Amino acid sequence: MIRMAPRISLVLLLFMTAVLAQTPSRKAAPKAPAPASATPAPTLSVPAPVTSPAPAQTFSIDSIAVEGARIHTPEAILAAAGLKQGEKGGSDIFDAARDRLLASGYFETVAYRYKPSPKGGFEVTFEVQEFAQLFPIRVEALPVTTAETVALLKSKDPLYRAAMPGTEPAVRRAAVLIEEYIKSKHQLASVAGRVVATDPGKFEIQFTPGRGLPAVAEVVFDGSKLISATDLRNSIAEVAFGQPYTENGFRSFLDSQIGPLYEAKGHLHVTYPKITTEASTRVTGLDVKVVIDEGPEYKLTRVALAGTPGDSARILRAAKLPQMTIANFAEVRQAATRVSDYLRSRGYLDNRVTTEKQLDEKKLTAELFIVVEPGPVYTFGTLAVNGLGLDGEAAIRKMWGLGAGDAFPGDYATYFASKVKEESMFDNLADITAVKQIRKGTQIVDVVIDFKAAPPKPLAPRRQPGEIPGPH
Repeated sequence: MIRMAPRISLVLLLFMTAVLAQTPSRKAAPKAPAPASATPAPTLSVPAPVTSPAPAQTFSIDSIAVEGARIHTPEAILAAAGLKQGEKGGSDIFDAARDRLLASGYFETVAYRYKPSPKGGFEVTFEVQEFAQLFPIRVEALPVTTAETVALLKSKDPLYRAAMPGTEPAVRRAAVLIEEYIKSKHQLASVAGRVVATDPGKFEIQFTPGRGLPAVAEVVFDGSKLISATDLRNSIAEVAFGQPYTENGFRSFLDSQIGPLYEAKGHLHVTYPKITTEASTRVTGLDVKVVIDEGPEYKLTRVALAGTPGDSARILRAAKLPQMTIANFAEVRQAATRVSDYLRSRGYLDNRVTTEKQLDEKKLTAELFIVVEPGPVYTFGTLAVNGLGLDGEAAIRKMWGLGAGDAFPGDYATYFASKVKEESMFDNLADITAVKQIRKGTQIVDVVIDFKAAPPKPLAPRRQPGEIPGPH
């Protein structure tokens, strides 16, 4: 048990004003009992024949259910499993269906159970846990387009939904389908796929020639007057250097890294009319040359809120927009981030805040918008405190500061745990973790705080009366 230190300081709740489906681990459903094999009795002159185990009994599949699916439909999962109602089923057949689903690369776990049905067959239920993170695909340097590939995968793979998990089995199977499609057009190609970063925090699965793509070794900019070549190079280096080169992928790097530098100066229509590459003379890879058209400077006419912002006055104060004469779109993007953080602090955990711009190309003026979709308010439900005695738990509950039904600030649980650590309230505390749990189908947040005690220190050896401590 963790003991409280003599001093207890209350956490100043500044945070309030400032801003699986778990598949149970278990064995596969038991196989239906197989009939005992009839082995002839051996004689003195003829050895007994060796017999293989009889197959598991099969009966009609009278019903099939799928539990745990959130992304894919039961129909798509059963199609991938190769099961249909009315066909024969049994443990061997269900094992094979489970293995097909696992081999697809779309599921973390797959289990099943079955029982006799009133009709004399089987009622079978499959329990799945899907890989939740799916990525869009892009095809580069192959004799097929991305659109063709999307249509191909949709027609061949019932689990493909315009995005796919980045698991090795899923990517490999898609690559094989693309190879076969290219071969059907009387062309040969080796296809490889992998997950690559396109923007900070954004990824896609790229299918490219099996021999791979050359990496970006160096980038040179031509035509820039407002921003130094060094600043441009340093910005693009954060994401592009060492990445496999494709023109589409590289243009996305330019949009995410170079575009904001010009937006901060009111140049909202920068373009890259020419991109050329050549083999690097220093390292293995490509040197990329980018011609920049910086475009004109736009003057600002207004910045406004759009969407369903609610309390517009408070949101604008949270945005902290500076006075601007040019259309500094980078400032507006930063303001949108502050608005999103403010809404989270007020319980709008699912808020979505984006930016838009309307340009007048003749007058060279711009209207900039912060588009606010706050979503529902999440409220606090219950607090569980583990690892403390009664006095310690009472002190933590007194400090907590949120009552049932109060709007729940998104990061409050983590903030609270960090402040308790800073206060050094407990003299043998190893760690504190605070986890928020959203009740299924609601916007109610429960919080569990776990206090972990430090391991006991080893006791010093006892000394006999009059004994002189020896050297250490």
